[in-house]
Amino acid sequence: MTRLLLCALIAMSTAVACGKKPADETATTPESAQQAAPPASVPAPEAEPLQPPAELQPVGESDGETVDAGTTTTSPVAAAVASNTPAAPATEPLRWKKGENYTEFAVAQPVSTAPGSVEVLEGFWYGCPHCFELEPQLVAWEGSKPAWVQLKRLPVIFNEVTREDARLYFTIEGLGLVDKLHSEVFREIHVRGRPLTVVRGNRVDIAATEKSAREFLMSHGVSAEDFARHYRTFSTENKLRQAENLAHRYQLDHTPIVVVQGKYVTDVGMAGGRENLIRLINDLAARERGAS
Repeated sequence: MTRLLLCALIAMSTAVACGKKPADETATTPESAQQAAPPASVPAPEAEPLQPPAELQPVGESDGETVDAGTTTTSPVAAAVASNTPAAPATEPLRWKKGENYTEFAVAQPVSTAPGSVEVLEGFWYGCPHCFELEPQLVAWEGSKPAWVQLKRLPVIFNEVTREDARLYFTIEGLGLVDKLHSEVFREIHVRGRPLTVVRGNRVDIAATEKSAREFLMSHGVSAEDFARHYRTFSTENKLRQAENLAHRYQLDHTPIVVVQGKYVTDVGMAGGRENLIRLINDLAARERGAS
C-alpha cells in the first residue's frame, strides 16, 4: 500500500513539471511573431504589390492612353449656359498686335480732354507729304467719329522750319479757322507748290516768312490787323513752347504720328495703311472708353 501511494505521488510530480515554462523563457504569441524582425544578414523578401481589381482601374490609364485622351461629356444644360455666356473681353484689340501695330507708354501721359472722353492726338508738319496724304482721311473721320472722341492736332517742332510752320498753325487756331484753313495750308504747299516758310542760305528768312503767311491768310479773308494779333504774340510763343515740350514727352520723332489717350502710339506704317490707321484709332479709342 505504501509502495502504491509513493508511485502515485511521483507520477503527479512529473505531470506538473511538464506543464510549467522555464523561468527564463518568454511567451510566444502570434502578435509577437509578426513583430520579430528577421536577422540582418538575411534580407526580408519583397512583398508583391497589390493589384486593384479590374473594375477599379483609373480611367484613362489603361491601354496606354493618357488622361488628356479621355472622353468627357457635357450635359445639355451646361452646354446651353456656355453657348449663351459672352466671352471675356480681350486684353487688346484682337486684330492688332502690341509692338507691331502700336506701342504703349509704360506710364500714360496726361491728356487735356474731359473725363469720359478719349483724346486722339495727331503729330504733323505742314511740309510733310505723308501728312498731306493722311489729311483727307482724318477730315472724313473727324466728321463721323463718336462725340466722345476728341481730335487734337499738334505741330511737331524739329527745327526752325517746322517751328515757323507751327507758328502759322497756332495763328490759324487763334483765329478760330482750323476747320476752314488747315487743309488749305497743305494744298498751298503740296498742290500749288508754294512753301509758306521761306528758306534762304539754309536759314529761315523771318521777314519773308511772315509776309508769306500774312498774304496767304489775307487771301482767305483774314485782315492784316487780325493776323498781327496772333502771329507774333506772347500767346503764340507760349503755344510753341508747349508744343515742343509735348512732342518731347511723347517722343514724337517723325510725322504723321498718332497718340491715343496719351497711352498708345501708332502711325500709317505700323497700322498697315491710312485706312487701317483709322480703324486702329477707333479700336484703341473704344478700348479706352470701355476701360474708363
